[in-house]
Amino acid sequence: MTHWTRTLIVSLCFWLVAGTVMSQSEDLPVLDLVPFTAELEAIRYGTIDISTTGTLSLRETGPEQWHYRLATDGRAISLLEEVWFEVDNRLLLPDRYSFESRVLFVRHNKELSFDHDARRVTGNVDRDRINSRFEAPLYDAIGYQIVLQQQLAAGHEQVELNVFRHKRPDNMAFRVAGEEMLRLPTGRIYTLIIEQTTQLSRNERKLIWVAPDLGYMPIRFGRFENGKIKEEIRVTSLVLDGQSISFEH
Repeated sequence: MTHWTRTLIVSLCFWLVAGTVMSQSEDLPVLDLVPFTAELEAIRYGTIDISTTGTLSLRETGPEQWHYRLATDGRAISLLEEVWFEVDNRLLLPDRYSFESRVLFVRHNKELSFDHDARRVTGNVDRDRINSRFEAPLYDAIGYQIVLQQQLAAGHEQVELNVFRHKRPDNMAFRVAGEEMLRLPTGRIYTLIIEQTTQLSRNERKLIWVAPDLGYMPIRFGRFENGKIKEEIRVTSLVLDGQSISFEH
């Protein structure tokens, strides 16, 4: 797998967010979840710009049961990442996480199950078996985004979460870094700029633009190296709780 294809897949998987500091050991308040479907465009800038399209969606599958899904299907790159989770005692708890990616003829997959009573995660990452205990709460590599959205809505400007990425838990931290009236192809919207502050490479910066008026939905993601944008993901259309959202012109 080339560097740019690996980076673009990581970028697509890396959506979302973050006063006081809220750590993963504290009770995390759960706000009302709202189903949505967002159409996305992802671009990798370079000598030749590479782009693909996809969808990010949240839907209710039963009482206190939800499904969060990111999917793209380009000619050279395809990605399907999803989690089934439940809301229990005001906590978002992942039950099952699945990841599949294809870059040309190279494929990767992850299948993980979370046992929150035993505090154990089991499954596989490619050919490696996973069977690890964890400190609660632990979030999966896509569902943690919803928890981060909720912390923003609760007024927190910094957050730390324990997230199972790759083959082990990682402590991830974010902060509110600013605000911007973000211009999109379909109009403008007021956003907060969220900066990732841990798990970064040297000279790398990762930012997420979230819209407070839309429940702190992620609207744009950018990865920068030495001050230059390398990858970008942005929402091109949004249906929130069955209603199509129009942006200000």
